[in-house]
Amino acid sequence: MPTFQYEAKTLRGNIVKGKIDAPDEETIVEILRRKDHYPIKIVEYKEGFNVNLSEYQRIPMKDISIFARQFAVVLEAGITILKAIEILKEQSENRKLKRILSEVFEEIQKGNSLSESMGKHKDFPKMFISMIAVGEASGTLDSIMNRMAGYYDKEYRLRQKIKSAVTYPIIVSVFAVLVIAMLVTFVLPRFVVMLDSLGVKELPLPTRIVMGISSILQHYYIIIVLIIIAIIVLVNRAIKTENGTKALDTFKMKVPMFGSIYQKIVTARFARTFGILVTSGLSVIDSIAISKEVVGNVVIKNVLDALEEDIKKGESLGESLKTSNVFPLMLSQMIKIGEESGTLDYVLDKTAEFYDGEVDSATAQIAVMVEPLIIIVLSVVVGFIIISVILPIFNIYNAMG
Repeated sequence: MPTFQYEAKTLRGNIVKGKIDAPDEETIVEILRRKDHYPIKIVEYKEGFNVNLSEYQRIPMKDISIFARQFAVVLEAGITILKAIEILKEQSENRKLKRILSEVFEEIQKGNSLSESMGKHKDFPKMFISMIAVGEASGTLDSIMNRMAGYYDKEYRLRQKIKSAVTYPIIVSVFAVLVIAMLVTFVLPRFVVMLDSLGVKELPLPTRIVMGISSILQHYYIIIVLIIIAIIVLVNRAIKTENGTKALDTFKMKVPMFGSIYQKIVTARFARTFGILVTSGLSVIDSIAISKEVVGNVVIKNVLDALEEDIKKGESLGESLKTSNVFPLMLSQMIKIGEESGTLDYVLDKTAEFYDGEVDSATAQIAVMVEPLIIIVLSVVVGFIIISVILPIFNIYNAMG
């Protein structure tokens, strides 16, 4: 079936564009008029060489947050779900999200629910789809969307803080390594030629070490690059296996200095996710089942699997978490208080806010801790290179004296 590209005008005078699969132009006109669209231009779409990189990328969390917020506003204005999707797909600046919303619009027209239509696309998080289903069943979709907008906005801000905290040290380290490599590979060999011209035969140990590294980099750089690529590929494959993923996630939680920060990040994510699910009316068991897919850690997922079984047996959520030894003790104590007082949703929200603040402080300290460490390491390396250069000069001076 051919694809037609159309341009039409709505009742409000807005111009809309899109593509529809249909047997002929008459069918396109009929479809558009059923939507109260009046066709201006209809041409058969010819597929050309058009690489859309956004199709290979995940929809950013920021765009999902904006979509949820806009969706909530449109629904609160009394607009139907179908019309809301039509409005939002035209406003979206993300080409992939625009395409997906167009497909969701068509699915809803066929009689499918919003959660069913959006659930066919893996680009939307599982939690997002589950919450939409809850909103449709309870008639509180606008309220659910507002909560989702706040949730994904916080997740986006948290990730941005972490990225900004580690970006500077990484850039400085990479730049320093490149400068040192160029110094050792291109500058120092010329210095050795100068020493040879002065008749220096025996070089000091530091100089010989640096010259040896320089020689290796000069003559075997292709092999070194291939070895580095091979290591990266092998490590990447290893961490994708079940045992590799588990080992990496365990390492993240126990690595010195950064392990406690990572634990706070995961705790804040779990408390926020679990809290919003419970508040929206999902059962504790269903909330745990969704939360364990969101935390992003296999070790904690296994703990939550066991926790889910404990809850099914009638055990207390707070007591089960206390014996897990992966979350801070404060989380289990706060949950226990929430269970006993009947304010679990409120307690979880406040606990998430507390650990968000802890994460903010921890990420701010990353730069404070890492920058001096980078400076010390670079100072040692550069100092060793300087010594390797100065020692032969001193030897020449002493010999002349």
